Amino acid sequence: MNPLRFTRRNLLRGGLAATAAYPLLEADKAKGQTASPTRLIVFTTPNGTRNALYWPTSDLTLPSITKPLEPYKQKLSFLKGIRLNDQLQNGSLGGMLGSEHARGTGGMLTARPLNAGTEFVSFGNTTSGWGSGQSLDQYLVGRLAPPNLFTSFQMGVHVRDTQVRARIAYTGNNQPIPPREDPNDVFSALFAGATAGTPGSSGGASDAALARLWAQRQSVFDLTNAETTRVMGIVGSADKAKLQAFQDSMRDVETRLVQMPSMGSGGSGSMPATACMAPTFVEPDLTVDTQYAQAGQIQMDLAVAALQCDLTRILTFQWSYSESEHLFQFLNNIQGNHHAISHDFSSSGVNYDAYNAIQTWYASQFAYFLGKLDAIDEGDGTLLDHSVVLWATEIGESTQHDLTLMPYIFAGSAGGKFKTGRLLDWSNNRQDNNQMLVTLAHLMGADDLASFGDPSGKTGPLPDLM
Repeated sequence: MNPLRFTRRNLLRGGLAATAAYPLLEADKAKGQTASPTRLIVFTTPNGTRNALYWPTSDLTLPSITKPLEPYKQKLSFLKGIRLNDQLQNGSLGGMLGSEHARGTGGMLTARPLNAGTEFVSFGNTTSGWGSGQSLDQYLVGRLAPPNLFTSFQMGVHVRDTQVRARIAYTGNNQPIPPREDPNDVFSALFAGATAGTPGSSGGASDAALARLWAQRQSVFDLTNAETTRVMGIVGSADKAKLQAFQDSMRDVETRLVQMPSMGSGGSGSMPATACMAPTFVEPDLTVDTQYAQAGQIQMDLAVAALQCDLTRILTFQWSYSESEHLFQFLNNIQGNHHAISHDFSSSGVNYDAYNAIQTWYASQFAYFLGKLDAIDEGDGTLLDHSVVLWATEIGESTQHDLTLMPYIFAGSAGGKFKTGRLLDWSNNRQDNNQMLVTLAHLMGADDLASFGDPSGKTGPLPDLM
């Protein structure tokens, strides 16, 4: 057997979760497989923005909120002047189709209004049902049929909420997809689950299979050391470096998820290399806001690993939920919840500064995520270069619940399909987010799509981007 004959199917069937990155190696590409695929990632943060502190100048001078993105600004496209369509604009605060927060969330990837109903009550005592249409990510799943273990993957950080304001992905009308918000669940689904699941499935291993796996009392990646060492010995130096970088990053994630107990007596207390001891999972408390940053970083690392391993090419990542009332005492001892702070109309003072600090912190998390993507070399560019990442929030100017100037940024260029490092400003000729979704579809390969979402929105892609 040719020593380089390895495929993702064989790797996953054989329990080689740590080597899922093999199909992206140069040795694998040399066998005639396609170059690095294009990925779609949607990265959301809650409670709007402040326009004066968000949008750059025409020469990309970044103000305070987006300043953390400075290292990556030449790979960014600021999309200024996009509004939600007429149907999403209708129903002012106090109406019957959900608050602006809820409508901005449900319409973000669907460009369709919420259904009428009384199931969900959001800010201002407004009510609604679920979203009324399919989201773009799920349209692309059906249209492109990605050949991955997970045709799409939904992740979140302390999302907590189960209402319309916490769901951006929809398989169809009234069919929301909840994000996975427990890092242990994500880790098991992506990697431990791959050792027992069937390629093409969407749920990973069963509870019984996972129990058997952890009963072996070994690290998931310890199970694959011999095979990984073998392959690292027969590939070139560039591929070897990729495998080593992947192993190091995933070992770091696992170390943060799993606490290995010490021997408990004698010597330094460290375990001998041959010892097998049952790992003790750190069960995250998703109700404790002080763990927000820690859980978010692990989730981002897992998301990048899933993309790097080509376990998925379509991924949504949600921080909290719209109208988020998260506490940020871990950030300069900020008092008060995020949603209340975001609607403080004062132009200065404690809450003004607190809101700016929170939004700047979210920008720094996005910068961290971009840095992880950009650090992965894929030969003719980085993982970030081969992606299009949408950073979005559900409303615009926070004190106005604005839906006419949405804070949208593209990162990456989908493999060089459009020019980056610029501000595109349609402020004098507003575009609809229907067009942004059509643009994303074109970048992912569905380039004959003419319209998406509610008919009240404009058709075609965004002008001047590609």
